[in-house]
Amino acid sequence: MQIRHALVHLITLGMVISSALMIWKGLIIMTGSESPLVVVLSESMEPGFERGDILFLQMSKHPIRTGDIVVFNDGREIPIVHRVIEVVHERRDNAQVDFLTKGDNNPMDDRILYTHGQLWLQQHHIMGRAIGYLPKAGWVTLVMTEKPVIKAVCAAVIKSTLTQPHNHHHLLAASPSLLAAVLHRLSPLPSTALAFFRSLPPPHPLDASLALLRLLAPHPRHHPTARSLLRDLSLRHPLSSPLLLPSLLADPHLPSWLLLLLSQSARPHDALRVFDHMRAREVVPDAHASSALLTALAKSRMTATARKVFDQMTRAGVAMNTHVYNAMLHVCLKAGDAALAESLMTRMDAAGVPLDRFSFNTVIALYCRKGMQYEAMCVRERMENQGVKADVVTWNSLIHGLCKERRVKEASQLLREMAMAGVAPDHVTYTTLVDGYCRAGDLEEAVKLRGEMEAMGMLPGVATYNAILRKLCEDGKMKEVNVLLNEMDERKVQADHVTCNTLINAYCKRGDMTSALKVKRRMMESGLQLDQFTYKALVHGFCKAKELDEAKEALFEMMGAGFSPNYSVLSWIVDGLCNKNNAVAVLAIPDELMKRGFPPDKAVYRSLIRRLCKKGFIDLAGNVFNEMQGKGLEADCLVYATLACAYLTAGKPVAALDILNEMAKKQLYITPQIYNCMCTSYADEKGSLNMLWVHAIERGLITKNKSSCKFAGDGVLQFQTKQCRCDQKKTWEGRSGCLRLDYEFLRLRGAASRTWIIFMATHEHYS
Repeated sequence: MQIRHALVHLITLGMVISSALMIWKGLIIMTGSESPLVVVLSESMEPGFERGDILFLQMSKHPIRTGDIVVFNDGREIPIVHRVIEVVHERRDNAQVDFLTKGDNNPMDDRILYTHGQLWLQQHHIMGRAIGYLPKAGWVTLVMTEKPVIKAVCAAVIKSTLTQPHNHHHLLAASPSLLAAVLHRLSPLPSTALAFFRSLPPPHPLDASLALLRLLAPHPRHHPTARSLLRDLSLRHPLSSPLLLPSLLADPHLPSWLLLLLSQSARPHDALRVFDHMRAREVVPDAHASSALLTALAKSRMTATARKVFDQMTRAGVAMNTHVYNAMLHVCLKAGDAALAESLMTRMDAAGVPLDRFSFNTVIALYCRKGMQYEAMCVRERMENQGVKADVVTWNSLIHGLCKERRVKEASQLLREMAMAGVAPDHVTYTTLVDGYCRAGDLEEAVKLRGEMEAMGMLPGVATYNAILRKLCEDGKMKEVNVLLNEMDERKVQADHVTCNTLINAYCKRGDMTSALKVKRRMMESGLQLDQFTYKALVHGFCKAKELDEAKEALFEMMGAGFSPNYSVLSWIVDGLCNKNNAVAVLAIPDELMKRGFPPDKAVYRSLIRRLCKKGFIDLAGNVFNEMQGKGLEADCLVYATLACAYLTAGKPVAALDILNEMAKKQLYITPQIYNCMCTSYADEKGSLNMLWVHAIERGLITKNKSSCKFAGDGVLQFQTKQCRCDQKKTWEGRSGCLRLDYEFLRLRGAASRTWIIFMATHEHYS
């Protein structure tokens, strides 16, 4: 049987060899060339041909022209592939044509390669003319020629196949380590190693992929390929894990590449893990990777982490250039931190790092967003002084900041200055101004600007139409709205969410629910998904039209779409039920939500309790509170404070004190945010609120929870929390919550070693 198997393999091998010879001879006959296929062995023809490419040759009767790529052999062992750069026409004596060749990547012609004393090639030296090529398909020839170990491995495999066909399975099983070893031996030939790796069927072993990465990294020519391979590996393997990352940190290029790829792939947490490992190994990322990490953190709203990472980069010795600082300025823009942006600009000036247009535009946008128009103008003036010309983004930011504060006349003046500076306004410029005039109530000027926009060849987009539509809807001019909508259809301007929501909200406010539902259907037919603003408008409209069943259906549909109803949505439904003298039906809302598959959470109960208290149905609010606790949902500080204030308003101080005592028992403290919320909700119940604050202070419900409560004079009660930042130690009045008590009398009562300060007065809230 063994002899039979051996004969079968020998016959098979013979058939393969015979078939190859037949194909080869057939190609010779078809092409007329003695060597129809050749492999490029050198780099002399780069970038046209690279080592390992297979060339297809043809020897036709057509004359060879200048620029043709030919293969010639003037007696050497290996033919040469070069380009014809000069052709000497036929001689009169023997009609012979002479050629001169040169490699595209060589500094001089090939005369130094010809036989000694030979200056030209003749027709008999030419083996064929290149008519096509197959990239990287000849890597086997290169490997066999330059690496004898590969030839030995292949010979061993063939031998094992012919003699003992099942003994080579262990060789295939060990392919990852064998492949890594082969790649290591090919390290002097990165192109060959890459071609060899690509020829293998996927998936490629991780060890071999990492070996190829380390092989390609030192060669700048192969950096794009290495980054692409690293990107693919990062998607298939957790390269940021502690098991794999150490193998990458030894190379000077790979850690920064990986940090850059993870940051650009919106994977900031993985990028942070890589950065921490680099910092622990004292590996400094390059500026490109550092700026990419800061940008990714800014886009993910991880601004506090970005500040920490930036400080760590500074201590680690990262080369802080303009791009890194720009990324950090972007972080400041996302966080709204003007003070940090100013300090960064000061650091750039001190370090001699120039600010570019992006730097100035980012700071200007930050100032405009914060309402600091004077500071933004100063930055623009500094731009001009430093020779950085303001572009359309600069002017648009300034115009938007003024329009946001309804200073449209100054914004129009900026438009004129913009034109004088030689900067052409774009769609954003005009749309911002149109929106600003609409918000300022000057619809006529907005329409005039739209006409000016069209005269300059810029057709209004959907944002421009939305600004005018919103103002028309606010004024109740629905006929003009329909005219504008028809114009949008004629100009093929596709309506978006803002358009539809504006129309739905306008119809709901007018009580025209039929038209609102029609817009909703058209919105869905056009492929636009309903968002939370759509559902809120519908709930409000149905409640206003006293169609409470439809309002509940809209609420259920809203929750089914994944949107949680806020306080306003539930308040409209509660108000509708109360106006129909059916306040008891509010108690059934949690059960209805449960039946529809939406278990009510703490936010739902909180909204119901707050609104019932506001409407004066304190007993029903207490029932909802008891039901909430019966279902294992813990009430928060806002619920307790609302109940206590409602009991005080209803003349039930005992119940209010019980609520406050329970708050103290559960260590629920009134924060500045809760104070602001209560002052907004009960602005017309100042007496009850004052009593609430008095009892809360008496029980220590304001002076704890990592906050301090102190008096700043004139009866001002200041809340200062550790979570709040105070610029230049300013009073947080109107920011984190400040209670001003215009007290009538101050009563001091000693109790053991403690002194209670009770203020009995009205309060004034500054927002």
